[in-house]
Amino acid sequence: MKEVKSNQNKEKAEVSRFKRFFLFLGKALREHPLIFFLVLSVIENFAIESLSRHSVVEGFEHIVSHPLVFIYNSLIIMFTLSFALLFRRRLFGTVLFSMPWIICGFINSVILTYRVTPLGAIDFQIARFGLILMYLSPVQRIMLYVGVGIFIVSIISLWLLGPKVTGKMQYGKNTAAIAGSLAAVMVMTGLAHQFRILSTDFGNLVGAYDNYGFVYCFTSSIIDTGIDKPDDYSQKGMEEILAELPQTNETEEMIKPDVVLIQLESFIDAKNLKDMTFSDDPAPIFSYLRDNYSTGRLEVPSFGGGTANTEFEVLTGMNLDYFGAGEYPYKTILLEETCETMAYNLKELGYSAHAIHNHTGNFYDRDKVYPHMGFDSFQSKEYMYDYDTTYYDWCKDAVLTKEIMTALNYTDEENGITADKPRFVWTVSVQGHGAYPTEPIEGVDTVIEIESESFTEEELCSLEYYINQLYEMDMFLGNLIAALEQRGKPTMLIAYGDHLPALNIQPKDLESGNIYKTEYVTWNNFGLEKKDRDLRTYELQGEIMKQLGYNNGNLVKLHQLKSSENSPLSEKELQRQIKYLAYDMLYGDNFQFGGEKPYALVDMRMGTLPITATGLKVMENIVYVQGEGFTTKSKIFINGKKQKTVMLSQYSLMAKDVTLNAGDEITVGQTSSKKEVLSYSAPIIYEEELHMVPVSEEQAEVKN
Repeated sequence: MKEVKSNQNKEKAEVSRFKRFFLFLGKALREHPLIFFLVLSVIENFAIESLSRHSVVEGFEHIVSHPLVFIYNSLIIMFTLSFALLFRRRLFGTVLFSMPWIICGFINSVILTYRVTPLGAIDFQIARFGLILMYLSPVQRIMLYVGVGIFIVSIISLWLLGPKVTGKMQYGKNTAAIAGSLAAVMVMTGLAHQFRILSTDFGNLVGAYDNYGFVYCFTSSIIDTGIDKPDDYSQKGMEEILAELPQTNETEEMIKPDVVLIQLESFIDAKNLKDMTFSDDPAPIFSYLRDNYSTGRLEVPSFGGGTANTEFEVLTGMNLDYFGAGEYPYKTILLEETCETMAYNLKELGYSAHAIHNHTGNFYDRDKVYPHMGFDSFQSKEYMYDYDTTYYDWCKDAVLTKEIMTALNYTDEENGITADKPRFVWTVSVQGHGAYPTEPIEGVDTVIEIESESFTEEELCSLEYYINQLYEMDMFLGNLIAALEQRGKPTMLIAYGDHLPALNIQPKDLESGNIYKTEYVTWNNFGLEKKDRDLRTYELQGEIMKQLGYNNGNLVKLHQLKSSENSPLSEKELQRQIKYLAYDMLYGDNFQFGGEKPYALVDMRMGTLPITATGLKVMENIVYVQGEGFTTKSKIFINGKKQKTVMLSQYSLMAKDVTLNAGDEITVGQTSSKKEVLSYSAPIIYEEELHMVPVSEEQAEVKN
């Protein structure tokens, strides 16, 4: 009995302490709210920085090395917490405005483990939230859902049961306190920029988050998008830039080879890793191309992630440094505007332009962005058939050989795609994408074995899996080149890695000493001279066009002018003019085009070859649709409503338990992973006398 009473007394004491704690919080919020918010914001900021570094010790080191930055970030959190002053249930308001910071800090911590690129506001767009979840393990997803659930339950409970501020609410005084918090943040922002404690230049996004703090960088990613208007922006300023650019070359008599440009996911030549031995060359094709054709280092804008931004710089010739912190132009301005791209530039010379990606078509909104970049067709994974996948379910790159050859060889006389028309085929690979296992996986082939004393066993396991994916990607390049050689038409191939993989690779581990450098290689079958040159991604298009003898496009001309012998352009002037031209065509008055942009939005077709529905048969309540190009993502739609569909073959689909009426419209839609419909076939209108197939007695007996 004594023991029971003792336990009861302990429980009462604990409840009493818990109650006293909440009474203390309530009193502090009533009597000294700003001091309370300041203390809480410091605690939250420390927690967020420790999470981002995966270390409490490194969280303290951040405070010691960047004390003013830490105080500034805490002030931003305090400003958001100060809005709780407008709530009578102040504890409710405090939790409401503080928990989102903690949740973002947790998500940032997790995705930094896998993709290296930190969390930005753009990640929370509906189209990209699935990418966040992709980086979470099942346990982490459960933790996130539980955390969000606790947050929702907590704020509802606090709203219903939490303590209230009694008496008259002093809204004027509280609003003044909020305004004072904002003023403190704004004044400190100005001083921090003036004394270079903070910067708006996020060229190295990972470094910016590390130096300036998560809160400031994440907040900047919300409010800072697009390119700032140049101070001297005017028609006269544009005319001065254009006057220095070379004239467009005549190309009528030139050979116009097909151009195949391939962005390889997370691809580097593994031989650039120091102190590592391989059982065999992990990239023999890449090595052959480097030795025999034009090549060079390629400085990319991101590490471990940010595929679409490398892609953006290559295709446009623009420098991402002039956009907002952590911005993906594919998720902002290119959903609205067209601009100069390699596709548009080559189409001016008579090419057709085709995009291929062996992942989902709406990844980074490519299905919506590519029409703004001049592509005539886009073959995404939803339109591909018979491909293999990695352990992590990424589509292997081997399928791309067939897809590229189809884009080069198909004809469509009605739309001007004739056999002699030169093609530009832009291809984005995905096989090398993370995650990478830290333990051996049963059933995964290991062709290349590695040894190194510079990495842990877990890191070596991840690296070996990654390097074997690279080996298969390299084999894809070899198979593609063999197919191009057999085809025999003049062709130029360019391939490069978009960024280093999201692995624990440090500058000291690389021969280049730079985690922002990959490589590009080329191949051609019409005798181009080998010219090696190290480039930045936004310079690659200009170099390719230069080797082909083309120079149309203002940004292309600008980059070619800078690369010419005895160039009159300094690096500073080059960057000024890149920003000037980019701002003018995306946000300005299009002075460079006489006020009217020449790049018309393209009515792009999803699928290199169209999905067609050519026949319909109905047997009782079963619908069969015949056609071409069907895949597992092909679904039968009746009057716009999706039916549960079975793919019988590339030429036949089936839907059961369907009732059709005369005049119903049957189409085939290609669905994405987000349940969007990327395209529809031409409709078939149901007519019973044409499409109904009578069921014989024998068929009925078999069916029953």
